[in-house]
Amino acid sequence: MSRNLDSSALVGTRWVEAGLALFTALVGAVVMYGSHAGGIGWGDAGPEPGYFPFYIGLLLSAASLANLMLAIARWRSLAEAFVSRGAFRQVLAVFLPIVVYVACMPFTGIYLASAGFIAWFMWRDRQREKPYGFLTIAAVSCGAALASYLVFALWFKVPLQAGPLAMLGGLLK
Repeated sequence: MSRNLDSSALVGTRWVEAGLALFTALVGAVVMYGSHAGGIGWGDAGPEPGYFPFYIGLLLSAASLANLMLAIARWRSLAEAFVSRGAFRQVLAVFLPIVVYVACMPFTGIYLASAGFIAWFMWRDRQREKPYGFLTIAAVSCGAALASYLVFALWFKVPLQAGPLAMLGGLLK
């Protein structure tokens, strides 16, 4: 992605390349370290439990270090922006509500959290000439939650975390 004219670069491609290479090398090192507990040698019955994970971690670390060396060798050519501030703001506009949605699920259940999540994005929609009305938002968000309940809990018999709605269902029986 090249530098956006309407906002400055948040992070450069070179730093993302180097950071990802270091991160994956660290993951490979953790896998190699953890493999030692199960043994990485060859026993009487064949390879010990840590044998294959150790070598996978070794390959991952070696490939990551090779990518780091390539990033260093191409340092000048990787000067363009990886993401601009404006683009990152757009990502956060979706990511932060998802975090809230996931954090609310254990307390509200998936159905209420999903209805709130859908309602939030319908309310925040600024692309339409005429914004969604309250009744439309309520109908779509509650309708989607109800459809999810019908499909998963009733028809497929896959109970999802219902939260406070489970208590309401228990009172109605």
